[in-house]
Amino acid sequence: MNRSRKAARYGRLAEEAARRIYDLDADHASWHDAHTSDGRPVETKAAMLNRADGTEGRFRIFEDYHERLVRHDGLYVFIPYRARGRGIQVVDARSVEASKLRFKFYGAGGHRESQQVKIHPRRVFG
Repeated sequence: MNRSRKAARYGRLAEEAARRIYDLDADHASWHDAHTSDGRPVETKAAMLNRADGTEGRFRIFEDYHERLVRHDGLYVFIPYRARGRGIQVVDARSVEASKLRFKFYGAGGHRESQQVKIHPRRVFG
């Protein structure tokens, strides 16, 4: 299985974990994955802690989606995980209101039509 397909599978597993941990309802759109019981949009961000090259993954946040989450009183759920066979081991989870996060966005390298920021898990769970 190629790296992109693995990342997509791990991301889906992280979204499922976020829904279980925070009792969220699946509600996929381009800029969020779920919503709370009171209708607030939630975007799950996952980062692998045991990448093949020995580095830790980063949470990637895109400016356009972040701005939409802020406008709609949305939340992020950050899920750092370790790959385990075909699944993941969730290491921690944290819910943060999007409006409380400030970023300096930069070019996304041709991926999507938005600026991005990559955040090390220590910035969220430090």
